[in-house]
Amino acid sequence: MPVRQWDPAYKAKIVLEGLQGKPETAICKRHRIKPAEYRRWRKQFLAQIARSYQSPSRQSTDTSAVVPGPPRGEDESSKALRVAHEMIEVLPIPVYFKARDGKHLGANKAWEAYFGVERESFIGKTVQELFSHTPEVAAKHQAADEDLWRSPGTRSYELQVPVHDGSIRHTLNYKATFAGADGKVAGLIGTIIDITERKRAEQRQAIEYRVTRLLSESETVAAAMPGVLAAFCESIGWACGTRWSMDSKAAGFRCEEAWSIDDSEIAAFLAASRESTYQPGQAGLVRRVLGTGQPVWIVDIAAEESFLRGKQAAKAGLRSAFALPIRLGEQVLGALEFFHRDERLPDEWLLNTGVAIGSQVGHFMARKQAEGELRRSEARFRSLTALSSDWYWEQDEQFRLTFMSSRFVERTGIDPAPYLGRRRWDRPALNLTESDWERHRAQLERHEPFFDFEMERASPDADSVWLSVSGEPVFDEDLRFRGYRGVGTDITERKRAQGVLRAAYDELARSNAELQQFAYVASHDLQEPLRMIGSYTQLLERRYGDKLDRDAHEFMDFIVDGATRMKQLIEDLLAYSRVGTRGKELRPVQAQAILERVLINLRGAVEQSGAAITYGPLPEVRADDTQLAQLLQNLIANAIKFRKKDEAPRIHVGAEDAGDEWRFAVADNGIGIEPQYFDRIFMVFQRLHTQDEYPGTGIGLAICRKVVERHRGRIWVESAYGKGSTFRFTLPKIQKGET
Repeated sequence: MPVRQWDPAYKAKIVLEGLQGKPETAICKRHRIKPAEYRRWRKQFLAQIARSYQSPSRQSTDTSAVVPGPPRGEDESSKALRVAHEMIEVLPIPVYFKARDGKHLGANKAWEAYFGVERESFIGKTVQELFSHTPEVAAKHQAADEDLWRSPGTRSYELQVPVHDGSIRHTLNYKATFAGADGKVAGLIGTIIDITERKRAEQRQAIEYRVTRLLSESETVAAAMPGVLAAFCESIGWACGTRWSMDSKAAGFRCEEAWSIDDSEIAAFLAASRESTYQPGQAGLVRRVLGTGQPVWIVDIAAEESFLRGKQAAKAGLRSAFALPIRLGEQVLGALEFFHRDERLPDEWLLNTGVAIGSQVGHFMARKQAEGELRRSEARFRSLTALSSDWYWEQDEQFRLTFMSSRFVERTGIDPAPYLGRRRWDRPALNLTESDWERHRAQLERHEPFFDFEMERASPDADSVWLSVSGEPVFDEDLRFRGYRGVGTDITERKRAQGVLRAAYDELARSNAELQQFAYVASHDLQEPLRMIGSYTQLLERRYGDKLDRDAHEFMDFIVDGATRMKQLIEDLLAYSRVGTRGKELRPVQAQAILERVLINLRGAVEQSGAAITYGPLPEVRADDTQLAQLLQNLIANAIKFRKKDEAPRIHVGAEDAGDEWRFAVADNGIGIEPQYFDRIFMVFQRLHTQDEYPGTGIGLAICRKVVERHRGRIWVESAYGKGSTFRFTLPKIQKGET
């Protein structure tokens, strides 16, 4: 088999790919060469580079050869070297050469442009001279060089360096030694890849994730903001931050929360900032932000006469500052302000990142305000739900009634025998027309759940009885339709009282608003005693812990744990009750985009558990995007929580076309569920494990079920105990003409 012939110029091109940071395995796979062959080419290439520096034709006094040329003559070796030098000179990334003593031998045009230093003036100088104002950068480069001299080969490392415009850039540095004619290391060739944008994108994502987690775990704005300010300042290296809000009563604005590094002078400055209320205006820092809704940057606060707190800030050792709005759409809700100890020029990336955080905080503030607007109908709905369980009924695949519990007779006085074995519409209802029955039949044929279907039936005493029934379709393990099951209630008294209720409608509307405020206060006040119990129990343990015996310590642990679980239970109950009443309008949303947002929210749990989450293409559906995210997040979080002890979670999310609806699935390799619990797990407070095994309140899957039902879908589980579970739910497809 003939040996493949490689053009010397092509060899040089392949070697240069490695010098730009491309992995050796990727290079070899792409060009179909063996690693040993690639390494031999690289060794030859670097040896040729070394010979070009040692060429007798290159005079030591010639400083114009910033990238040395090949020896005269155009043999194969010279051709490869010439091509290599030409490639190096036009590469868009900085390339440089150093001698064994650490002095620069040459560099390409990109190096000159990157650092703003004339190449000719730098030959023969060291890295300490290039980074004379940042000795820590020079020391990092020097350490890498010395490591290469001790162990020749290749190295790579990341480093932040100052460049020609004064900004700090993130760089990825690659270095490789080359040998001289005597076989000894003669120097090194290095390349620099600017990874600033990638690093900033990662940093912004980390900041937004941390802020999102803090906001999701906080009950109030005041509780969340110190952590948010700390997260932002610590991530960007700034000394302190504050949040400002408008005070409508004082007709001004004031500092609400603050965070700073451990510094008494900065703490005193922030304390002074919080003591006063400032009047609106067009000068200063926060004033301008609140007035214009735009970010403002001050390079030197001591020189900014309009900044009223400038002298106090300078006394605390602060130099630069910037502020940005907290927004909800076009509405400015407040401002965030940050200070640095050094002089900092305006940074567009930093401002954009801060504006994004301000938007997160704005949405959090709006959400917390909205959560306080509870309606009286929630309590009424819970009451009616309890009444609707008066009796239980079942239908087969042909919609014939097959079972009615004994309480039907107790509640209505009607004999169920004439109805069993027949369809609901086979016997007349005084209030329903043929069109009404036709709509009901169509709903059943679509296998949709239905709620509060009202019928007026004749009763034995020649009067009539009003019945309300609700039902859901039943499917077997093979997803075959098996009929309906549901509950019913006698609503006769309610119907008779409707006239009275209508007359009292205006009064109810007024009192409903008052109850919303009451429910808001109650939801928070219910948790305050729990926080006090936990706090004072911990205080007792710290103050008198050495005077208490082991039983007392154990009892206090029980108290704290009980208060914590009760707090979580209240939060979960509120979340469960709001699914049907606090949801947003359903609109077309991309399910895949929502899943990707959910995976960002769950990043901490994924990394901690080592979970591997995959997903296929997900469709566009008509949904409440917040509740759909809550549904997916609950299912994936459960898959992570209920994992096997000795195996990392593997989770897959997918969707398939099922006619008029989309059928979603969240599959895992967890501990599984026994068949007798398939229905029970979707009910409130139904737990299959103790708190010690798997903590929780038993409301998560009940919330999932309410969300799916609100979207006119259904949810169920398929599982093999010990082998994992697949939770499936359906959502109707978007029909033509829907927007």
